Amino acid sequence: MDEASVSLTSFVAFTYALCGTRPVLKISTEICRRLYLASGISPIGELCYTVREKPFDAVAVIEFLRQLLETFAGKLLIIWDNASIHNCAATRAFLAENPVEAARLHLVQQPTYSPELNADEQVWSQLKCVGLKNTCYRNVKELKPRLIQEMEKLKNNPELIKQFFHHPEVGFYN
Repeated sequence: MDEASVSLTSFVAFTYALCGTRPVLKISTEICRRLYLASGISPIGELCYTVREKPFDAVAVIEFLRQLLETFAGKLLIIWDNASIHNCAATRAFLAENPVEAARLHLVQQPTYSPELNADEQVWSQLKCVGLKNTCYRNVKELKPRLIQEMEKLKNNPELIKQFFHHPEVGFYN
C-alpha cells in the first residue's frame, strides 16, 4: 500500500519545436493543484485504488484499509512507509476497535527513506512515467478522468502488476 499525488503536469520525456527554437510547454497556473491516490497491489496481479482531491489523513487511510479488506480475501500483508498517518492514534484506535479486521492485517513499516522496497511504488512509476507521460492538463477536472482511465488500464493488466514484485530493488518475498 502506498499513497502518491499527481500534478497537472507530468513527466515530460520529449517534445517538439521548430528547428533552432526552444520548446515551450504552456501549463496551468494551477500547478500546485493535484489529485491524491492510494493503491494496494497483490502478487497475483490485483490492484485496488482510490482517488481524492485532498491529501490523505488518518481518516482517509482508515477508509482505504477498509476498502482493501473488502477487495482482497484472506490475510493482508500491508507494507507501508513511515508516514505519521500510518502509525497515529486514529489508526491504532481503528485496529483496537475492530479486532476482526485487525486480525486480517499484518502491518509492516519499511525502513526510513527506502521507498524502492515497496512494490506499490512501481504503480506510481507506471502511472507517471508511462501512462501520463507528456501530458499537461488545465485543471483537476480534466486530469481526473484520464488518471482513472490509466489506473483502470493498469488494474486490467495483472501480468504487469505481478512484475512489480520482481523489480530488482523491491524487498518482497513470496
